[in-house]
Amino acid sequence: MNISLEGKIALVTGGATGIGRSIVKSLAEAGAQVLFTSRSKDSIQAILKKDLRNDKKHKGYNIDVSKEKNVKTLYCKIKKDYGGVDILVNNVGHTLGIANPFSEIENWKKVFDLNFFTAVNLVNYFIKDMKKKNWGRIINITSVAGMEVSGPSTYNSSKAALTAYSKSVGRALALQKKNIVMTAVAPGIVITKNGHWNKLIKKNPKHVKKYLNERVPLGRFGTMDETTGIIVFLASDYASFFHGSIIHADGGHSRHYMSDTYL
Repeated sequence: MNISLEGKIALVTGGATGIGRSIVKSLAEAGAQVLFTSRSKDSIQAILKKDLRNDKKHKGYNIDVSKEKNVKTLYCKIKKDYGGVDILVNNVGHTLGIANPFSEIENWKKVFDLNFFTAVNLVNYFIKDMKKKNWGRIINITSVAGMEVSGPSTYNSSKAALTAYSKSVGRALALQKKNIVMTAVAPGIVITKNGHWNKLIKKNPKHVKKYLNERVPLGRFGTMDETTGIIVFLASDYASFFHGSIIHADGGHSRHYMSDTYL
């Protein structure tokens, strides 16, 4: 199978660091013209220079897409310059360090705004042009935390919402616009350069080893390349039967279908 995204325009949010950076690079290598967002100008310049080799067809936007007004601004810029996008990857997400399950409602709203409503807002804007062209791919990056307890309650709940949204809206699109496919990828623990687990390896290696042994059957972290391959596939014509699919890339981490953990 030779997957080519030539002629497609992709937008990746949170695309300058972590998994997002790998997604940007992978989509570009598959031939897509890649637009991406980041709150860091330095990170944008680094990926444009190192990963995208200063290819002028790719572009980074220094913008915070968790702000509703910024999404409108971003959409208008892209609409004017490119006429819209063919592929939307909603990758922005974080715990925001809010771990208390009984935290005040404002903290819950902050986490949901970032991990859930940002994606909904982006879809509502960019799907307009996909519908006009009668083709599109929307890939939401959720988490194993969206299917089971794996992290703070606020984060789990917001990712569960994004997972349910991907399934239900993906099904609605199958009924309404069959050439627009919404899916979700739920990574397990993936090692990234400046990510949570990379920091924890240095801070508490015993905890990391225990977690891998007890929670991940494969016994190791996933790599970014092991996660992004499926995203390139889902962005392509080959994903035309995947409406509402939730793909887990977690080394067997998630347990929601494991009979031995039922009781």
